[in-house]
Amino acid sequence: MTFFAGTHLPRLALAVALAFPALASAQSPAQLHTQLQEHAKAFFSGAEPGGVVLVRKGDQVLLREGFGLADVENGVPMTADKVLPLASVTKQFTAFAVLQLVQTGKLQLDQPVGDVLAGLPPTLARVSLRQLLTHTSGVKNISKIAESRAARRNEATVDELIAYFKDLPLEFEPGSRFEYSNSNYILLTRVIETASGSSYADYMQKAVFAPLSMSATRFGSHTELVPGRAHGYRMVKGKLQNADFIIMTQPQGAGALISTVDDLNRWHAALSEGRLVEKALMEQAFSKVSLKDGSRMPYGFGWMVSQIQGEASNEHSGFINGFSTYTLRMPEKKIFVTVLTNSEQFWPDDFAVELAAIALGKPFDRKPAKDADASAWLGTYRFDKGEVRELKQDAGTLVLLQQGDKPVPVIPGADGRYYLGESLDYLGFERRSDGKRTMTMHNRLMGESTGTE
Repeated sequence: MTFFAGTHLPRLALAVALAFPALASAQSPAQLHTQLQEHAKAFFSGAEPGGVVLVRKGDQVLLREGFGLADVENGVPMTADKVLPLASVTKQFTAFAVLQLVQTGKLQLDQPVGDVLAGLPPTLARVSLRQLLTHTSGVKNISKIAESRAARRNEATVDELIAYFKDLPLEFEPGSRFEYSNSNYILLTRVIETASGSSYADYMQKAVFAPLSMSATRFGSHTELVPGRAHGYRMVKGKLQNADFIIMTQPQGAGALISTVDDLNRWHAALSEGRLVEKALMEQAFSKVSLKDGSRMPYGFGWMVSQIQGEASNEHSGFINGFSTYTLRMPEKKIFVTVLTNSEQFWPDDFAVELAAIALGKPFDRKPAKDADASAWLGTYRFDKGEVRELKQDAGTLVLLQQGDKPVPVIPGADGRYYLGESLDYLGFERRSDGKRTMTMHNRLMGESTGTE
């Protein structure tokens, strides 16, 4: 998820897709380290900025390393202890601060936000804290409001930010849809301040960071001296530039924290050991939200609820001027991965997932299959709700067509999956006993859906 990227940015293709053979036996930590390191080197190759990667399995850190440069102009290497913005990874911290206040009885998850914050119009006041946490509120995303986007360089209070959207009509009935909105977590920033009697920055420091010994994590500031801070960059028409400036009082609890991979590792350990809030609240944070129609969407409280190679995962991305981030955890397999980068040209979502799959011992193999023949599966398939998708050959390229969307290249992989472009989403095909063919779309975040010819 992104902060101040307007609508969600398209997932950028990885610079390279390495293929690893299926593992016949468990790999040693040294072997896993080598595979992880080589995959990371390939991801960051050819770019002057870089990032920091940490991969942990159980109690062992398999990879902790910086790649590229933290300061391109001065040739400063990116080391593993560098400090970078978390962007929307901030949201998981904001969410747990809310849960702490719920646990102490100062807040209730299903209470209307108007019970906590005075002066909100009736339509907004009735939105619940749970709906804010899960992006099911209908509150317009501040990142899509032109006046707000034009003011990114200006200091702002939380109330000034709320003023951009509080009087706008809700975009849908609360609880009826999932739609990511940074406004939700700006409202939650103010909720934390009101319920705790402290500023957001002070509360997070006292109640979260200090108890967990997260000494490098703090509310971002452009004036404060931060040892080890990395600089952010962007690529414009093939030329590297310094990123546009954004002041951290703009994103607030939706994206203002800065940290290190070591502090994030401490955060993961605290989550794994249940040191933050009681078990019942923790479980809600990592559960898919239920909508009013009974359907479920893959978002909890500051986390996406997903799977990697069939194993449960919790994940979140972040994007802010000059930086892209990703963090994920696989609680049952005790795997944690975080990637912090200092350039907008990186999009580390799939990269982080691939690292987790290597640590899991089930690496993806997107290497194109030799002599793949998809002719048996060409045709039109009908899915639920009237959706129609067609698999066809277009100028020698296998593509998937859906009405209203651009053709998506389909790449037959060596592992038997039909990958959608450079993503980890893929198609699977089979022929039923009645002779009809089926196409199953495997979306890592949204689950599976099957169409029949």
